[in-house]
This record gives sequence, C-alpha cells and structure tokens, in this order.
Amino acid sequence: MFIITHDLEAALVCDKTAILRKGKLLDFDTPHNLISSLPSNGLLARLSIENLTGEIIDIIADFEHCEEVSRVGNDVVEVFLEDFEENLLPLIDYLLEREVKIMAMSRDVANFRRYFQLRIKREEEKDRLELLEK
Repeated sequence: MFIITHDLEAALVCDKTAILRKGKLLDFDTPHNLISSLPSNGLLARLSIENLTGEIIDIIADFEHCEEVSRVGNDVVEVFLEDFEENLLPLIDYLLEREVKIMAMSRDVANFRRYFQLRIKREEEKDRLELLEK
C-alpha cells in the first residue's frame, strides 16, 4: 500500500517515505532514517531568545559549528550543530559573550516537518546556484 499526500504528518504512519519535487525523487527511506540524515543525527537546540532579530540569527549562523539555524517562532530558533554534544556548550558561551539573551533552551530531535523544510530549502539553494552559473 502507498499514500500520496501533501500532509507531512502522514509520514508518521508510513514505513517508508519518498520526497518528490518537480517530478524528481529526492529521497526515499524511513522517516527515522531521513531525520537522522540531518546534522548530528537530527539533534537540535531550540532556543528562546529575547528580542530575536535577523541580526541575532546571523550571529548564531556565524558560530563555526552551526550547520543550520531556522526561525520557528517570534522568539524561537532551532539550531543544528556539527558534533552536537561537543558544541552545544560552546554555542551557549559564544552567544552569551555576544550578549544574546537566552530565555530558555531545550534539546530535541527534529520532526519530519523540519526535515522536509530543510531538504526543500537545500534544493531551492541548489536551483539558485545553478541559475547564477548560467
């Protein structure tokens, strides 16, 4: 049996999931394996930051071990790190040194929706680069 849908929550009940974009198969695997293909096997830091701005997001993105940062709320970002366990505390120190006010922090595993958003973002960036090269 297979399901074709735009409902990302359907991945939670599927043994295997395929990601298609513009008629091209991007990925096909279990939802767990797809999420695990993200940096640090899908581990992320969710930070609530006082007065979150684009400038603060840029500061986070400039941290040498930051793989990806996504704004997911008015004052919340999710940060994927290279070697998550090793680099989480250095990230916090880095932000505090730059006077970024962290109101809350949690550690979590990415959900399938986040995987999908990052995968499509990566494809869109590839498309932009290809256009620039032409």
